[in-house]
Amino acid sequence: MRRLGDRGYSLAELMMVVAIIGILAGVAPPLMIGMQNFFLLTSARYETQRDARTCLDTINRYLRQAYSSTVVIDTPAGQGPYSRVTFKMADGRTMQFQQSGNDLLQVLNGTQTSIISRNLIYIAFTYPRTDDPSIISVSITMGKNIQLGKRKVLELTIQKVRIMN
Repeated sequence: MRRLGDRGYSLAELMMVVAIIGILAGVAPPLMIGMQNFFLLTSARYETQRDARTCLDTINRYLRQAYSSTVVIDTPAGQGPYSRVTFKMADGRTMQFQQSGNDLLQVLNGTQTSIISRNLIYIAFTYPRTDDPSIISVSITMGKNIQLGKRKVLELTIQKVRIMN
């Protein structure tokens, strides 16, 4: 029991403070690491979804303007099968989409190259029906490295694009 003139803390009070700090020190790091992992996974998921939607929308927009008789699907050296599509559009320009490592490239008239995404794992252009060359399927897989060699992968299924010309 304290008297009016006593200053300081008792041994019991100090032991309680040390115990509380010890519990917090044991719980806080795993909690912080878990929160960081959740943030990294969530942001990687949103980024890959955004990139995939942007890529598919861009490819869809230009493929719809193509002449179906000019579409060529092939495999560039060192890349996945059927990962390049080349076609001539209604306005006379030649457009090409292809995979180059983890980049998805858009090449206009064989000279102007722009990178649409840097998170590409795999893309494939195929004809889903052999009797209708005006429909092309685009299958895309995106992924992003998050930490410690882990990768968040978003696999999108096939989007069918109908060529209008």
